[in-house]
Amino acid sequence: MMSHKRVLIVDDDPMILQMLEHSLRRLGPEYDISSVTDSTEALAKVEEQFFDLVVSDYMMPKITGVDLASAIRKVSPDTQVILMTAYGTRRLRDTTKILGVDAYLDKPFSLDEIHQVILNTVRLAHREEDMPDPTISSPGKLIREQMEVLQVNTSTRSVLLLDEQGNPVQVVGQVTKTEAASIGRFVAKNFKAAAELANTLGSQSIFKSSYHEGAEYNLYACDVNAQFSLAVIFEARHKPGVVWFYTKQTAVSLAELLDQDPSG
Repeated sequence: MMSHKRVLIVDDDPMILQMLEHSLRRLGPEYDISSVTDSTEALAKVEEQFFDLVVSDYMMPKITGVDLASAIRKVSPDTQVILMTAYGTRRLRDTTKILGVDAYLDKPFSLDEIHQVILNTVRLAHREEDMPDPTISSPGKLIREQMEVLQVNTSTRSVLLLDEQGNPVQVVGQVTKTEAASIGRFVAKNFKAAAELANTLGSQSIFKSSYHEGAEYNLYACDVNAQFSLAVIFEARHKPGVVWFYTKQTAVSLAELLDQDPSG
């Protein structure tokens, strides 16, 4: 049985807002539907109470839907966000890959389409909530604290602790579970390739870190121990040397904690 879900709709067009609100109430009594015409008011509501899902128009005055989604990620990381847009879903995805939007809807869309997207998004979040929490042990909490300190010290967007297969064990910052899994696979694949290269060169050691530059964001990953690695996503304008320094320091601390709790 799905638990009660609170949904907030944001659109500056009162007619569209009224239509959506009326339509989404037909999803069933387990959905509590609210609506606002202003992004600032929407953010204030999210700060006051928890919403499972926010459905926002992309083109909004003052604060765009993208900016609103980014702000919600900081205030309420567990809130799912869907953007409605006539901008073009594919083009919008390309500009918001790191943002962590959970789903998109191209305008014009049918009411059946938005119903299905909302149901899929909420059900996915519901399944993820039922997964065991890896942070319940004391060492696990200390590991998360170390990662949060690293994020503050380096002003990074996200920090990920990954196992040797690339599975996210702990995640801090603005990144969805889907993106975390993708980043993890990429890092694991690169470390595996680096180990093969080291063997080819006749060395028994492996490369301890990797660095990838992008137009807006960079990725730095370093080895924690034989079983875990640390990945950091940071803005390209930040100095990589600072990120490398603090990340390596954190990796040393995490290695000690992981000896106490290998599960992370």
